[in-house]
Amino acid sequence: MKPILKAAFASDELAYQLQEIICHDDQCELEDITDALIISEARHVLDKYTGGIGFVHEEEYNGEHGDEAQAEAVRNVKAIKRFLKKYS
Repeated sequence: MKPILKAAFASDELAYQLQEIICHDDQCELEDITDALIISEARHVLDKYTGGIGFVHEEEYNGEHGDEAQAEAVRNVKAIKRFLKKYS
């Protein structure tokens, strides 16, 4: 697995987005996803948590679905921010 993908997989939600959404929709393998698309998807997933665009992820991040969901959301946001700092 190329390093950018390995780094992206630090976030469960970004890993899901790449594996289950992008690969499925584009009918491709993980290794076929371009670095630019991986970075774009990382920004999109971060927006789900912090962008105020109506995803349940933001509610989880704000603690509206309990402490466990919030902790997982915070972990995902931190991982995506680290990823974007390194790769964008």
